[in-house]
Amino acid sequence: MLDEKLARHKKRKKRILTGILAIVGVLAIAVTVFFTAYVADCQITGSQYGQEEEIENELFSTPMDQRFFYQFFRKLTHSQKQLNGVASYRMEFSPDLSVKVIVTENPIIGAVSWEHNRYYFDRYGYVMAKNIDISSTVPVVDGSNFTNVSLYEQLGGVKSSLAEDILQLTQLLDDNEIAVDSISYDEKMQAVIALGDVKVSLGSRDNMTDKIAELCAILDSGELSGLKGMLHLENCGDGSTSSYIFDRE
Repeated sequence: MLDEKLARHKKRKKRILTGILAIVGVLAIAVTVFFTAYVADCQITGSQYGQEEEIENELFSTPMDQRFFYQFFRKLTHSQKQLNGVASYRMEFSPDLSVKVIVTENPIIGAVSWEHNRYYFDRYGYVMAKNIDISSTVPVVDGSNFTNVSLYEQLGGVKSSLAEDILQLTQLLDDNEIAVDSISYDEKMQAVIALGDVKVSLGSRDNMTDKIAELCAILDSGELSGLKGMLHLENCGDGSTSSYIFDRE
């Protein structure tokens, strides 16, 4: 009787040990696959500005990023990378270890004319495209104050505040749906925008939100219709009695 109990106990222990070893084996295989299965192929779709290669390089920039199941795990845990120039993206995984990435890019809000080329940037100052035709009208910034403008990099200039000023202004114009032809800055960082036959002197970046709000109100009123000249908003928002002056040509 005792021998039978011992035999059953040994069999139970053996089954438990076998089960543990099986689980450990499965886990070992899973970990091995997780760390050794690389993305076999990647297809980028949805890009309007021809930056597929740049998106792929950024998405799979490290050896770990190139692991198929690591990317799949990041998708499940909503911890995917933030990509420059991309508002959002979705990854689709196939059994053959290929990945399809569907991107929605940030809209272009401005362009810089620099060294006979035109570089287009988003609201974060990321240069997304060069010398392309786009359907929307965006302001073109005179890039004469820039030392360098490079595709797929952030805007930079002679003065550290130049890019910030450009982004502040172009974002305000975009948010208020004001379509302007061009933006220029002088050596004192005073901004002038062109709206057809009317130029608007905005001055420094101080009170820029107030200046653009005032410009919106003037445009909505139709006061500038058919006029040609310079609208002065440099002092708008500084507490002065007259918010603007218009010099006819």
